[in-house]
Parts: sequence; C-alpha cells; structure tokens
Amino acid sequence: MNVLREKWHWFGGVTNLSLVTVIAIALVAVGLLLGATTHAAFMILFALGAFGPGLLRQMGLLDDLDELQKEAAAKSGLRAYLVTAILLMAVVIAENWNGLDLGLAREHVPASSVVLLMLVVYYASYCLSFWDTRKAVSRVLLAIGLFWLSFVVLSHPSEPGPLIGESLVVAGPFLAAAVLCRWFPRTVGLALIALALGSIYFFHMIRFGDSFAESIAFGGFTLLLIPLPLTVAGVALIADGSKQRGEE
Repeated sequence: MNVLREKWHWFGGVTNLSLVTVIAIALVAVGLLLGATTHAAFMILFALGAFGPGLLRQMGLLDDLDELQKEAAAKSGLRAYLVTAILLMAVVIAENWNGLDLGLAREHVPASSVVLLMLVVYYASYCLSFWDTRKAVSRVLLAIGLFWLSFVVLSHPSEPGPLIGESLVVAGPFLAAAVLCRWFPRTVGLALIALALGSIYFFHMIRFGDSFAESIAFGGFTLLLIPLPLTVAGVALIADGSKQRGEE
C-alpha cells in the first residue's frame, strides 16, 4: 500500500499522483490511441485505466488518495454527472419535442460521445480542483495536445506533408497555449474560445439542418476532444486572469 501511495514528480513540481494514477493515465492514453487507430479491443485498456481505480476505491480494495484528492475526486464526479445528465436530457427533450413517444429509441447519441464527455469534464475538473488554475490548464492542454500529436503521427507515419500540417493545425494550438497560458492567461483564454468556435466550423463538426442528437453524433470524437477542452480551458483562464487583476 505504501508503494501505491508513493508520490511522483511531473515537469518539475510535486503533483501527488500515486502509482495507481500514473498507471491509469498511461492505460487511458495507450488504450484511446490504439483503440482509435488499430483495433477497438484496445479500448479495454482505456476502460481499465479510466474506471478501474475508481471501482477498486469504491469497493474498499484500494486506498491510495489523500484527503485533498478524495475531495477533488468527489467534486469532479458530481460535475461530470451533472454535465453528462444535462446533455442527455437535452437530447431527450429535443428529439421528442414534436411527439409524445418518450422512451422509444429516437435519441441516437453514441455511447462513446457520452463517455468522452464525462471523462473530459471529470479530469479537467479534477486538475482545476487540485492545482492552481494556470498550472492545471497548462497540464490539461499539454496532455490533450500530446494525445492529438500522437494520433496524427500514428495516422500519417509515412506522409510528411499531412503529418506536419495536421500536427500544426490540431495539436499546435494546445501545445502553444499550454506554454503561453502561464504568462498571458486572459489573452490565451480568449484565443482558446475563439479557436474552439473556429474548430467547429473548420472541421465541420456540426451540420446545420441535423437534429440535436445527429449533430452530437456527427461531431462525436473531435467535438469533445477539441472545442470542449479548449472552451473549458479558455473560461478558466479568463476567470483566473480577471480574479488576479481584481486583487491587484
């Protein structure tokens, strides 16, 4: 148990990540990358990393978190529940607006989109609860930027043109913002929100004329892993910059 509680250093600062959490993060990253580029069976690793530690903690088989981490996990879980439930209720209401067939299979939202939404909100909220805003946003953006960079590399291993182009367009904004947000939080925050809106248009994530559920289904993976984290990070940075300016 002492080994599980051992804390790790990341990018020069103590993060209080236990060995279990480090392993879970690695499983999530590897499972998502290989599941999206190689075979869906690798998503089992993603599921083990994303939900395994929490399940073991709830069963009383794992006790690797300190009190601050437990409090952050509880807050993040509630926020993930609320956001996901609001999305699903919005789909139910929108898809049944012109009828009284509630309960029938009209709401076609991919389960993967719901899971991704829940996890993005949970882990972003956890980081924001655990670290100061700029450090948390920097690390969240860095993690997502590295994920997209790895995804692009695996998608175009022998195509230098698309590899460089997509790396700059998709991963570049995340990595650049991860560095600059510590010095220019409000400016970077505004830029991230503008990028989030621009990415929806640039990548055609929402098709006008579709139903609400069809729009979510069509945007799916990219909608939840590009504009959503960009928006969350942008709002957090703007709020933090305004707060610090008010204190001055």
